Amino acid sequence: MNAQKTKWSLEDENILIELVEKYESKGKSKQEAFEMVANIINRTKAACASRYRKLSKDQVREINNPKEGTKLNKPVNPPLLNLEMIIEFLLNFEQNQQVSKENILLKERVEKLKNENEHLTKKMVNLKTLIQKKQNILINLAE
Repeated sequence: MNAQKTKWSLEDENILIELVEKYESKGKSKQEAFEMVANIINRTKAACASRYRKLSKDQVREINNPKEGTKLNKPVNPPLLNLEMIIEFLLNFEQNQQVSKENILLKERVEKLKNENEHLTKKMVNLKTLIQKKQNILINLAE
């Protein structure tokens, strides 16, 4: 699980904005971008989505009410991806892929167990019916 952080660094914000814009330019969803960024900067997908919305609202406000020294007037530093962040992302990605495979196998197993349960339930009903018939025959013979 991604660790919780409290303060967003300018670098994290830049990574968030840049990757979301790249994903959108490639026709992918923001949700996919948030998931990718979450793994890279070690935050939750929800935190990334929330921060992106806040940054977008701030930018609209700054465009409508430009002030000296606002974030929009300052140059944006390109995000610095270091080897450690890339390795952490790849490890998280590999773990997520493994979890997805395990999830598929477990769903298949659940489906098999449901079918087996249904079959055994039918068999049990048939056996109960057979027992009742034999009990009735025994009762009739005893009379």
